[in-house]
Amino acid sequence: MHLQLSIIIPVYKVEKYLPQCLDSIVAGINGKGSDVEVLVIDDGSPDRSGEIADNYACRYPYIRVIHKQNEGVAAARNTGMAAAKGEWLYFVDSDDWIGEGAIETLFQRCSTCRDVDIIMMDAWKNTGDEESAWEHFKEEAIWQDQEALRGLQKGMLYFPAAGIKTGVPLAAPWDKLYRRKFLLENKIFFHPELKVLDDMVFNVEAFGKAEKAAYYKDRIYHYRYVSDSITNNYSPDRVAQDRKVWEYLEDYMAEYVSRGSGSEKELAEFRQAYYCRMIKSFSICCRLSFFHPANRKTFRDKIKYVKSVWRTEPYATAFKNVRLRNAEWKLKAVVIVQRFELGIGMYLLYKLQSFL
Repeated sequence: MHLQLSIIIPVYKVEKYLPQCLDSIVAGINGKGSDVEVLVIDDGSPDRSGEIADNYACRYPYIRVIHKQNEGVAAARNTGMAAAKGEWLYFVDSDDWIGEGAIETLFQRCSTCRDVDIIMMDAWKNTGDEESAWEHFKEEAIWQDQEALRGLQKGMLYFPAAGIKTGVPLAAPWDKLYRRKFLLENKIFFHPELKVLDDMVFNVEAFGKAEKAAYYKDRIYHYRYVSDSITNNYSPDRVAQDRKVWEYLEDYMAEYVSRGSGSEKELAEFRQAYYCRMIKSFSICCRLSFFHPANRKTFRDKIKYVKSVWRTEPYATAFKNVRLRNAEWKLKAVVIVQRFELGIGMYLLYKLQSFL
């Protein structure tokens, strides 16, 4: 049986949100079950999420639940990719939902973009009762020039450094369609060893291999911003988690050079995007780790730790060599504070939430 689309949903402790997510998908499929499969990956969830998913699978034959031990969202997505049979893959986070007409739009893009590797789309960002547009670009586009595609690749790290004008980050997997054959042939999967930014790394690799990508202004996805989600909780080991990402990207750039994938100019631009991404993550650590209210260290020890991080590699090199013209004004402030060794200044930036 030929399937156009596989929808992959990693699930962990989302019993509060999962019914809305699955209801939105079921409503959109509405008779098209022969062309789509919904793979719900229960990542060892300790709440009723797995049971809720099983109940939906009993009612709708196109929904399949895979129960596995907890290994994180990257491993869960990989499990879905390995089980998928659709021509195209679409990732949905289980605390989000899709809008009316979304499935029809996805089928339309699957049918008309046969030679495209990745399709980007827009979304809605939902915070409580407020809804705002998650818009990448002002106009639709198709990229098949290698220089333009490498620009998008750098944009997955940090879009301002790539000269890309977009109001929102590019690296989420849920605003994209991926051609499954393209991912499999290029051995592109998520990295379970990376507990943060694994989706960014996935897209850096994907856009590094893509030969053609497209962007359509279809706003079909509702991204729910949850203030107490795992990505916003206190993370005392966040610096250590980030360091694994930097180690991977250092190896990736070394391989980039060895395989002659681009000019020295392109590599320099890639490295600048990498520096900016690292500094942005450092500023996120101020919120999630260094100065988080749950951090019980004394204020003096917090400042000492902040300084110890920015003085060690690879942060020291990033702060030293980043070009300020490549950074948003918010990051410019972070770089200037670091260069003047103003630990308390970093705390003041943290207090001014709009900076970080």
